[in-house]
Amino acid sequence: MVIKKFTIYLTALFIFFYPNIVLSDNNIYFVDIDFLMNNSLAGKSIIIKLDKETKFNKKKFEESEKSLQAEEANLMSKKNILSEKEYIKEVQLFKKKVNDYKLSRNNTINQISKIKNEAQKTLIESLTPILTDYAKKNSISYIIPKRNIIIGKKELDITNSILEILNSKIKNIKLQ
Repeated sequence: MVIKKFTIYLTALFIFFYPNIVLSDNNIYFVDIDFLMNNSLAGKSIIIKLDKETKFNKKKFEESEKSLQAEEANLMSKKNILSEKEYIKEVQLFKKKVNDYKLSRNNTINQISKIKNEAQKTLIESLTPILTDYAKKNSISYIIPKRNIIIGKKELDITNSILEILNSKIKNIKLQ
């Protein structure tokens, strides 16, 4: 009796799911967005520009740090020469300079991060119509980001095709 019910349930489940298996579309592809961001002409232009800006700011901040270190050493050498009030006043001025430096550095880092995010957002917004057009032309139902895929057939990866199209349409992204 139990085996008969089990067989009936199993048969019902098989009949219920079998048409879905047979009729399922295999039009699901994936694309590696990170690869496109790092290897497309537009993505590389973003990286190069941000790298240049970062190096410029790094050099500027290193010079400021050296100046602050020299000022700190000078202040330490004056500790026994200056009166206690004058020394405390000098220390407070130095602390203010250090805080201003830290604030400036953090603001610059945040600004560069904001510029990077905006540029990447612009690139992704430019990529969306390319993906839409590609999906229409190739009868693709879904395009999923590769980072959400655990296992996938290599044949379903359309990253290189999209990279070629992206490189032909967008060569550069302007930073704001």
